[in-house]
Amino acid sequence: MRKILALIICTLFVASSSSAELSVQTNNLELEVGDYLKYEIMGNTLATMIGKDIGGEDYLGVENFIANEPEVKITGLDTNCDSTYDCYIEKVNMSFSFTLILKEGSAVSDDDKMNFDMSYLYTFWRVDVDPLTKVKQEYEFHYQATWLEDGEIKSYELVMEDEDSYKNKQGSWPESIEVDSSWTISETRMTTSITRDRSDGGEWETETEETEETVVTDYVAMDEVKVTTSAGTFETLKIKYSVQGDDAGTYSLEYYNSDFISVKQEEYEADELFLTMQLKEYSVKSLESKSVDEVSSDNALPSLTIVPALVVISLMSILRRR
Repeated sequence: MRKILALIICTLFVASSSSAELSVQTNNLELEVGDYLKYEIMGNTLATMIGKDIGGEDYLGVENFIANEPEVKITGLDTNCDSTYDCYIEKVNMSFSFTLILKEGSAVSDDDKMNFDMSYLYTFWRVDVDPLTKVKQEYEFHYQATWLEDGEIKSYELVMEDEDSYKNKQGSWPESIEVDSSWTISETRMTTSITRDRSDGGEWETETEETEETVVTDYVAMDEVKVTTSAGTFETLKIKYSVQGDDAGTYSLEYYNSDFISVKQEEYEADELFLTMQLKEYSVKSLESKSVDEVSSDNALPSLTIVPALVVISLMSILRRR
């Protein structure tokens, strides 16, 4: 499943800055346990892409797409994660379900339909003095498909659990980003993967694999864009992420305001948009907690210091693991 998600994401926490020409600041970091941001998935393009991938030539459409609100939350502080620094623990979760409709006579199910449930959970350990740097991460993916065959409900279940650690990081985010800023980050990821699957509630089959790969990601700040979400209207800087070696047309776009808040994220494959997420609500202890109803649509979130970028490292990595 590693080939559908390289974003949900860095979790970024930043102080604000403003000028006539938008400048995004990535320093002055501040975190607190319990802070969170929630996003909403727009449309059903995610289910459509996965449905086409699974259905192939028999694909006809999707229906009943239901998604939770993807959430990024600071859940604790680990004083033993690094020999030099403490680490904040950040969790990112997402789940969704849909029905895949196949062409009549596909011979896959009695009614030419299949039901899918998928859930993802990422746990990141990020250096407390530099939340852009992660020490390790854990990943869980749960997948279930059900269908009707000869009048009986059939099922297939898959569980993936990864543990990642990092070394040899080169490059970093600039402290200040403006239009035309560009940079590259390289890091080596060591992964231990455990995969379990079964059919019709039978015995689990388990495989374990260890891998090591170097990931090189290019970043460029493209344009200034005004973005409106349920949380308000924001002046943002559109930043493009692309991983060297990925297929042409595979990349992520994130829209940051001057506080480095990721208010919108888009994912593309073969230059086709398949996922859009937008900021919906948040709670930050260092600020007065606000609901989306209390946020003016004419202003950005004031001095928001918790800033997750849910897609680039989290969600794109997540989805590309299919």
